[in-house]
Amino acid sequence: MKRIRIAVVLILSILNLACRKEGSEKVNQDEIWMDYRLIYSGEHDSTYSRVSFRHGSKQGESLKLSSRSSITINDDKPLFNGGFMWYQSVVKGFDSLSIFNYEDVDGKVFTNNIQILNSIDLPEIDTIYKDSSIYFPWVGNPIEEDEVIWLVVGELEDKIPYIPIDSVGKNGLFINTDSIKGLPLGDVSIHFERWYKNQVDGNSVGAIGYGHYISKKRQVHLINN
Repeated sequence: MKRIRIAVVLILSILNLACRKEGSEKVNQDEIWMDYRLIYSGEHDSTYSRVSFRHGSKQGESLKLSSRSSITINDDKPLFNGGFMWYQSVVKGFDSLSIFNYEDVDGKVFTNNIQILNSIDLPEIDTIYKDSSIYFPWVGNPIEEDEVIWLVVGELEDKIPYIPIDSVGKNGLFINTDSIKGLPLGDVSIHFERWYKNQVDGNSVGAIGYGHYISKKRQVHLINN
């Protein structure tokens, strides 16, 4: 029992360190790492503009902005979510561009335009063959520079296979038998995800910005040919 208590304490300590949060005024302003996202969900027909801040890097402590700093999205003040430690605004429908304006405690201003470059949707298809490799096209523009596309299959959301950057100009991907061999036959959910890496203005520790289009889900039959 004593060992169990010690293990629990250690686990809670690790979780506490991983989830540590602090105010942005307590750190060097040039060490604030920024993460900008513009996400469209076809399932909810809504666009989410989201930004989060961390100390030093992607793995750093989550930061809540000081009252002496500010963030606006499309000139409006976003809501702060203390659970996820991000600032977010939501609009109904598809919006391909959001303008983020962040001013730190020292008065330095960062303006970043984050866009979803292209939309993507599923073709009219109701069957996928588990034992045959097939070419699976999407509805939308061919892939461009700085884009990655996933086809997500099944309730466990197995991503198969993503389109690398050397596939610029393609308008579909191959579903190989190895990619879905772990899925049982029957009805499965599928959807596309399309990511675009934006160029962003950040501090010396860096920043990232992504446009992310998630198509509406569809149920299809997974069968053997």
